[in-house]
Amino acid sequence: MYNYVLFDLDGTLTDSQEGIIKSVEYALIQMGESTEGRLDQHTVVGPPLLETFQHVYGFSEEKAKKTYAFFQQRYSTIGKFENKAFEGIVPMLQFMKEKGIRSFVATSKPQVHAQAICEKFGIAPYVEKIAGPAVGGTDTKADIIQRILQYIGPTYQDQTIMVGDRKFDVIGARTVGIPVIVVGYGYGNAQERNAYPADFFAPTVADLQKMILDK
Repeated sequence: MYNYVLFDLDGTLTDSQEGIIKSVEYALIQMGESTEGRLDQHTVVGPPLLETFQHVYGFSEEKAKKTYAFFQQRYSTIGKFENKAFEGIVPMLQFMKEKGIRSFVATSKPQVHAQAICEKFGIAPYVEKIAGPAVGGTDTKADIIQRILQYIGPTYQDQTIMVGDRKFDVIGARTVGIPVIVVGYGYGNAQERNAYPADFFAPTVADLQKMILDK
């Protein structure tokens, strides 16, 4: 059994694609940009959006920041609540807490939005700390994970695992030197999982719970 479990948010604890995709669509329209081929969940859900706007859409840094501002205009008021916890997640977190396992959220989503989402959907009572970048921040997933590890202290070694659904979670965990579980119900796909293999794979929430508790 792991003592400390760090969870990604989007695609791991919550099904957030609707709000993110609609808010990216809104931002592109406000910028006078086409949305065609740009709203696939594998493109826009998971990685930092400033990175997506620059490196996937090919926007300049200035244009990416302006697009991101339009995204925040909708997401901060409407989009973040077009969301729901995956079935079984809240009971799993509650059970983990009862077993003495300390849970955390390490997300690329701005921390202020992550906190609001966790409170809205019943996750907050079961997680000890939520870490994410500032709005418009450029923290990597490794930076965010490291903040949680520093909070835990040196006892985290050999007792901590990261749980996510995308390559960014795997890369972040590898960078800081902790194992990682990738879930199959989120926004990653088999091709990405093969290219960025995790230590463990949990197809369902039930599998994830068993994996964490049976270590």
